[in-house]
Amino acid sequence: MKIGMISQWYEPETGAAAHPTAIARGLQARGHQIRVLTGFPSYPQGRVYDGYRMRMRDLEMRDGIELLRVPDVPSHDQNALRRALTLTSFAASATTQVGWLRGADVVLTYLSPATVGLAAWALHRLHSVPYVLYVQDLWPETVTASGFLPGARLNDVAESVINVGLRGLYRRAAGTAALSPTMAGMLAERGTTVPPVSIPNWVDERVFAPTASPARSLSRELPTDRTWLMYAGGMGDVQALDHAVRAMARLSARPDIGLVFVGDGVAKDRLERLAVELGAADRVLFLGSRPMSAMPALMAEAAAQLVSLKDLPLFTGTIPSKIQAAMACGSPIVCAVAGDAADVVTDAGCGVAVPPEDDARLAEAFQAVVDMGPDARRRLGDAGRRAYVERYSAEAGTERLEQLLAQAARGAR
Repeated sequence: MKIGMISQWYEPETGAAAHPTAIARGLQARGHQIRVLTGFPSYPQGRVYDGYRMRMRDLEMRDGIELLRVPDVPSHDQNALRRALTLTSFAASATTQVGWLRGADVVLTYLSPATVGLAAWALHRLHSVPYVLYVQDLWPETVTASGFLPGARLNDVAESVINVGLRGLYRRAAGTAALSPTMAGMLAERGTTVPPVSIPNWVDERVFAPTASPARSLSRELPTDRTWLMYAGGMGDVQALDHAVRAMARLSARPDIGLVFVGDGVAKDRLERLAVELGAADRVLFLGSRPMSAMPALMAEAAAQLVSLKDLPLFTGTIPSKIQAAMACGSPIVCAVAGDAADVVTDAGCGVAVPPEDDARLAEAFQAVVDMGPDARRRLGDAGRRAYVERYSAEAGTERLEQLLAQAARGAR
């Protein structure tokens, strides 16, 4: 098939861009011709990457995949207006340039944020190109329940506007995929014409895989007299990472346990201050961002990977891609996310799941993982790796997504 794809994020961005990039590569590997409409790379720093210059349109060939980059207003800070401009400006730019995809048999819309759907809707109306939605987070809850907008009245207005737009987007979609069973069920209740299917995220397996030769970067940068747990990824408010810092403060009698943050984000400075205030600054350390290619070797040095989100209803149907990344690398997981994410970890037997935003339980989990020793942790990691290959791999996910796209393309003929 000729498959168009719309995603605000794409490599060389990290974090949120890893999965759409892996999708495009996976579909290309199965023989399809892929074109991607995306933005200029700016995540997570909120500024355009070196080597790129914002312009009205910029064609790029990356790994044999043709990209058209269009402008937005880059921002990833806590200012609601700037963040809103980032989301709406890309939607506007992509919509004006979406005719570039009119020759596609079907368009896959990576729906994070939901504003990306405007371009797919416009292409369908103007050129009758069917689109499939791959929903990564639930709107309007992502905006209203996470405290993104100040004030109840503003949240009510935003919720009404978003709901109107999403009803039309869901109704006209030729197919819908969600990243978890719970989310698929929620979408079915919101008016999708075609019953949604669950297709969990996968990771770029050229990067995320078990490594036999850890980088030893941690041993060079961190004290070697303790066992380190790791959080790797974006540090925002919804990750509820202050509870991880507070959990470490509870473990003041265990100086042999440390927590290292790898990454960046709007909450990083606040977390550093909190660690100092709680007297845990020597056991809660921040390494900053690292290239994605370096992450598997870094992860191999940690006892477990932390996955954390706020205790909000919308996150019960969320499976953060950090879980699949850790499983693919054979790393044990400490999961502080309710719902489907906890089920994945528990069912695979690859780690410990605790309630979100519970400092005491999280501290107990940190201690349990460290105290079980390296052999037991290795067994957890091996179980996660087996589950990833069987259920969450690129091969399994791409095949299901390919079937959904093919059905949508056939239905439009």
